[in-house]
Amino acid sequence: MKPIFTVKRSRIDGKGIFASRGFEKGEVICSMKGRKVSIGELKRLYAFGKERIDDPLQIADNVYLDLKEPYVYFNHSCSPNSGMAGVCTLVAARKVKAGEEITYDYSTTEWTNDELWKINWTQLWAFKCKCHSSKCRKKITSFPRLPEKIKEKYYAERLLPGFILKKLENQKSN
Repeated sequence: MKPIFTVKRSRIDGKGIFASRGFEKGEVICSMKGRKVSIGELKRLYAFGKERIDDPLQIADNVYLDLKEPYVYFNHSCSPNSGMAGVCTLVAARKVKAGEEITYDYSTTEWTNDELWKINWTQLWAFKCKCHSSKCRKKITSFPRLPEKIKEKYYAERLLPGFILKKLENQKSN
C-alpha cells in the first residue's frame, strides 16, 4: 500500500510532510502519534536538547503529545491546508493536491496557561514564523493571542482540537 504522505526537504523549515495523493476538504489525513507528556517533562527534555519548543502537540490542559516521526515533520503555516479536529486528528481544511506540503497552524493547537508555562519555561510559548505565506503573522503564538478574526474563522470551521473548542464554548455560554 502506497503511503499517503512522504517526508521531504521543505522550504518552510528543514523537513516537511508532502501529500502522496490528493485529499478532499474535510478528509482525515492522519491521527498524530506520540507519547503523552506534561509541561514539566517537556522542560526537562528541552533543557537536555532532546526536544524543540515547536515539536510537541498540546492535546489537553497541560498535556502534550511528544510527536514521533514522521508526525514531527508537519510544518506550521499561517495559511494552512489542514487543521486539527478531535484530540489529534489532522483534517484537510481545503482540497490538498498530491505533492503539496501539508501544513497546519500551530497556534490553533496551543492554549498556554501563561503562569504555569512561565514557571516551567521562563518565557511565553511563542516563536518566529518561517512559513513565508502571504498571510504570515511573523510570530507563532498560542490561540488566545491570535487576532479575533482568525480565532473566529477557525472556530467556525471547527478546525480546532476538542479541548480548545470546549474552552471557547464555555466562554460563549458565560
